[in-house]
Amino acid sequence: MNLKTAWVALGLGGICAAAMALPAEADPAAIRSVMTRVADWQLDNPSDHHPADWTHGALYAGLAAWAQMAESEKYDAALLAIGQKNNWQPHNRIYHADDHVVGQMYLEMYKTHHDPAMLEGIQKRFDFILAHPSPVTLKFGQKYDTPGVSHLDRWDWCDALFMAPPVWAKLARITGDHRYLEFMNKEWWATTDYLYDQDEHLFFRDDRYFTQREANGKKVFWSRGNGWVLGGLVRVLEEMPSDYPDRPRYEKLYRQMAAKLAAIQPEDGLWRPSLLDPASYPAGEASGTGFYCYGLAWGINHGYLDASDYLPVVIKAWKGLVGCVHPDGKLGFVQPIGADPRQVNADQTEIYGVGAFLLAGSEVYKIAIRSGNPVQAITVVNPIEVFRPRETITLNWQAVEKTVPGLSKDNAAIYEFKSNRLLVTQWVQEGDDTTLLFQTDLAPGEQKYFWLLAQPDALAKAASTLTTFCRFVPERKDDFAWENDKVVFRMYGPALESETITSGIDAWGKCVPDLVIDKFIGDDRTKKISYHEDHGQGGDFYKVGNTLGCGGMAPFVSEKVVLSRNFAAWKVLANGPIRSTFELTYKPWQVGSRQVSETKRISIDLGSNLNRIECRYSGAEDDTDPLPLAAGIVLAATSDKTWEGNQTIGYWLPADSNAGFMGCGVVFGDACNTTALKADNHWLLTIEQPVGQSVVYYAGSCWDKNKAFDSFEKWQDYLTQFKKRIDNPVVVKITK
Repeated sequence: MNLKTAWVALGLGGICAAAMALPAEADPAAIRSVMTRVADWQLDNPSDHHPADWTHGALYAGLAAWAQMAESEKYDAALLAIGQKNNWQPHNRIYHADDHVVGQMYLEMYKTHHDPAMLEGIQKRFDFILAHPSPVTLKFGQKYDTPGVSHLDRWDWCDALFMAPPVWAKLARITGDHRYLEFMNKEWWATTDYLYDQDEHLFFRDDRYFTQREANGKKVFWSRGNGWVLGGLVRVLEEMPSDYPDRPRYEKLYRQMAAKLAAIQPEDGLWRPSLLDPASYPAGEASGTGFYCYGLAWGINHGYLDASDYLPVVIKAWKGLVGCVHPDGKLGFVQPIGADPRQVNADQTEIYGVGAFLLAGSEVYKIAIRSGNPVQAITVVNPIEVFRPRETITLNWQAVEKTVPGLSKDNAAIYEFKSNRLLVTQWVQEGDDTTLLFQTDLAPGEQKYFWLLAQPDALAKAASTLTTFCRFVPERKDDFAWENDKVVFRMYGPALESETITSGIDAWGKCVPDLVIDKFIGDDRTKKISYHEDHGQGGDFYKVGNTLGCGGMAPFVSEKVVLSRNFAAWKVLANGPIRSTFELTYKPWQVGSRQVSETKRISIDLGSNLNRIECRYSGAEDDTDPLPLAAGIVLAATSDKTWEGNQTIGYWLPADSNAGFMGCGVVFGDACNTTALKADNHWLLTIEQPVGQSVVYYAGSCWDKNKAFDSFEKWQDYLTQFKKRIDNPVVVKITK
């Protein structure tokens, strides 16, 4: 049976088997198994090439993709060790594309680990090239009189389009510096215009092959050389902004090459070393095939290629590749280093072939998961050059519920491309809107891809080991307490009014990701242990008293904070894992000559040190005057360490019980017009707001027992980055 007749495509809606199931080699578990064997064999049999050499650079690209989806951390650890051994530097030759390719791995590791050293070596090299562009032509082998100048100082061979351009495109994304993308674009098209055959839709390896012919009289188009191009092309497209003016040219080139490669694929799925003279090279070759399988599967997954035409090509290629794997995981049939077609055999292997295999597996795995599951494609873009760990993404259910056949709130799932995993999700009701939440880490400028789909049978439902949590704590004098993996807070209810009257926020120190509220103040608490002392998990080392505490809000009249009484009622609106939300209501109290009441809605997201706080004040029906308000932090006699940023304030003070230091912070968005001042023993941001209109701000804390906040400067930096995040929300695109 022809595989093409066995499949139908539902556009971006999914792939389903019409007449046969996916072959055993394309079962999700089988893909993971063979990728594990191949990756492990390569780690156990290291190459003698220099660890920053181009051969390793290609391996690292595939290994980085596998590290994202592997269950073990050892692959990420291996890449970290390699980067550290190389001091995160590119290889020696300044201009040579082969010596840049290792940067693909460095920049991917930077996205995950946030270490500037992973970025700096490549950026310094590319900044030098921008300031001192190579003067050479694209004539391969041209000799130059200037010492040290080589024809390879520009991309005059097609392999270079995998080695360097994706690094330039990644760096442009991460830094927001479009000079890197402009340089890449100019050089890409110089090389393409020179080496691309417009009739055959394939690339010559270099200009020496313009007039050479194979035994059958056809032009010489080297398989791995064109594989390098297709692999580089999709990696550039993955980083390039969707509105980049020249992007359509790349997409056209990609589709032309894809169509040609599909048309000449041998029946066993493995392209031969010479693309137009397969008879002269009877054995299939794994490295070129690996890149083709990767690039074509990528196109299906990203909506560039029609699955009904290209899925049979990809599946045949993957089956052929799996057939090249020895029982112990060694990948055979990899053509040795060279610039032209060569004969291959089962015992030949090289690390770049393994890189291509792992890249192919990472994309075929997506196809396997998608099989029989219609999907809705989603793109998320971080528009600024800051890291966004655990960014919460919201999807309006009404906007997406009909985009995927058979989708319901009971079975909806989110699949992340980069990690090849299902993500933890949560449904929340926000007014009339039902919203699906999920979280992802975003590097500066990063663009990520997801599918919304019904829970696949092949994958277990994603479960969270961490959660947010909130609850009323009547056993502790009507407290209301809430927490996530980073912080804990509480506010005080009616039973405490005999001791403390406040709408202020109490902040606790916490140095474990586990829930601690019930351990410290709930029925499950250990009676003999005081939660005002640190016993290894944290505790309450902060005094609120009759103040705003750490980030509360109240009316502000005549330079005085006018506190309400303690909250009178509470309501939980959502309770983890990603977000917990609750409301507290306050009875009317006197504010100057007027009476006001208040409802506070507070949300805490997983991974965040700051709460989102929405306050709505109500007055008499004829009360239309603006209400002066202040959100802020009580000042302690033990510290004068205050800081002011853009509509942001921070404070650093010794914690009680000699438990280190705590930081408090308040942040408003750009829509608010605030003034920072010290008054009534508080560090405040003041604002005027019409009665009846909500005001939204963010407030929270840190404890220096968490290494991320072991100095006031780090807390200031966190508040500054948080401000940038709320003022520049992620861009979520639902592909139609």
